[in-house]
Amino acid sequence: MKDILSNYSNLIYLNKYVKEKDKYINDYRIIRTLNQGKFNKIILCEKDNKFYALKKYEKSLLEKKRDFTKSNNDKISIKSKYDDFKNELQIITDIKNEYCLTCEGIITNYDEVYIIYEYMENDSILKFDEYFFVLDKNYTCFIPIQVIKCIIKSVLNSFSYIHNEKNICHRDVKPSNILMDKNGRVKLSDFGESEYMVDKKIKGSRGTYEFMPPEFFSNESSYNGAKVDIWSLGICLYVMFYNVVPFSLKISLVELFNKIRTKNIEYPLDRLSICYIL
Repeated sequence: MKDILSNYSNLIYLNKYVKEKDKYINDYRIIRTLNQGKFNKIILCEKDNKFYALKKYEKSLLEKKRDFTKSNNDKISIKSKYDDFKNELQIITDIKNEYCLTCEGIITNYDEVYIIYEYMENDSILKFDEYFFVLDKNYTCFIPIQVIKCIIKSVLNSFSYIHNEKNICHRDVKPSNILMDKNGRVKLSDFGESEYMVDKKIKGSRGTYEFMPPEFFSNESSYNGAKVDIWSLGICLYVMFYNVVPFSLKISLVELFNKIRTKNIEYPLDRLSICYIL
């Protein structure tokens, strides 16, 4: 980790303390936990009357999660979640763009790591509610067409930057990774599955199953990274129109993979006609 962060200008050494009953991470006052995942936690904090989202990782916890892979020549390799995190660190410290959720600093003691992001008040553009993607879990409605246009345009602008200027494939474009702030600004987030492309190609089929492209389930060994992200954005567009993914979530993974690989996406007419005004 030290080698990745050695030239990073916004690196701050971790200092946790309590002041007037409030807990602080350096100068950031902790308000509450926004989200708790298996390997990270997102904390809402305040500094100088501005809100931030601090994404916390623990090296010791990440190192415990290991995956074993076997190559064609029977060579076994071991890769931990910490290896993935180091890759994410390298990418997020390389990204600075108005259409991407940009790292504003890193606080660490080289075991605990807090990545500082601006707080996106409206969170993800859609939330998943068991079967449907909805604006709010208390009711179901569609995103207005003009808002959909703005979202797609913003994500395409982020693609222009990461694909063409940084040679990065996001690999996990989905509604929960497209965030919006209180002013309606849209940003692409969560580069945990991302990787640098080699000759515009990526290898492996990581990401979220329902948003993966058909070529991931073919005999190809490498894929055009930009096309992978474009396909996933197309599925996001479908979800914004219909509140569901094209292929049912109530089937087995084998059935899902076969449908993605072989079936054409169907567009229900009751909503399709609205597309013409785009």
